[in-house]
Amino acid sequence: MRHLLLACLLLLSCLGLSSRANAAECTAEITNPSTQINAGGHYCLGANLVVNATSGNVISITAYDVDLDCRGYSIINQSTDPTGNAVGIYMDMRRNVHVHNCHVRGGFAIGIDMTQTNSDPNQNQDVSITNNTVSGATWIGILAYGTNLDIRDNVVYDIGGRASFAMGIRVGGSVLAGQTHVYNVEHNIVRDVVSPVNYGYGIYANNADASSFVDNKVTGTRGADTWSDFGIKVAVGGKNKLTGNQISGGRNGYDVGIYAAAADACYDNHIRADYKTQVCDASLGNF
Repeated sequence: MRHLLLACLLLLSCLGLSSRANAAECTAEITNPSTQINAGGHYCLGANLVVNATSGNVISITAYDVDLDCRGYSIINQSTDPTGNAVGIYMDMRRNVHVHNCHVRGGFAIGIDMTQTNSDPNQNQDVSITNNTVSGATWIGILAYGTNLDIRDNVVYDIGGRASFAMGIRVGGSVLAGQTHVYNVEHNIVRDVVSPVNYGYGIYANNADASSFVDNKVTGTRGADTWSDFGIKVAVGGKNKLTGNQISGGRNGYDVGIYAAAADACYDNHIRADYKTQVCDASLGNF
């Protein structure tokens, strides 16, 4: 009995040490729904952050070398105004940033926004957005500009409502010659991206070079015009790989599974759409 009691005490002690160690991992715990991260470190959410806003950012990342772990907490906008420009998580021209385990929902224009000035060289580099859920954004679920971008294992749904196009995930980069744009967009689930007046895109990319769009599931994308529903569209780029994606069109008679450049390879995708692929090299077959 004494040995059992000692073992239990040791276990509780270890659990306590482990809990304190996990808490100590965070440079700071965020509980304020208007926070600017201006120094590198590992930041964690300590509560749900709730706003009713048509402008501004709930969390702004203005430093390099930032790990933002929401730990499953939510960032919520209660606004229902489709013309608003509020953003859940915002970053502009940063490097080595990781955003993960966040639930961003409600009436943000963009749920997670990693932007830059695309008329300049790529400034966002080595950015990963993983294991997040974004829902209810009126324009774009996740936007990431730059290079060396890893957009993986996210769930994005119920996007649209703004008088514009709607995009579940958008990646892109500098328009200057000589810039490289490498994106890894894998294992994301995107559904019900709907534009009331324009085009709907589950996943949209431009200026992609030797990038991967692999094992994504896209369904229910709908636009307002004929041939305005795209599961995945890589508008500009070359030598990209699009494979293993499962795409189901949003409207019979109006949808395109994958659109990409002629130098891109589209193969082994499971596509149920009126046009499975457009332009890209599908010679290896899809089904």
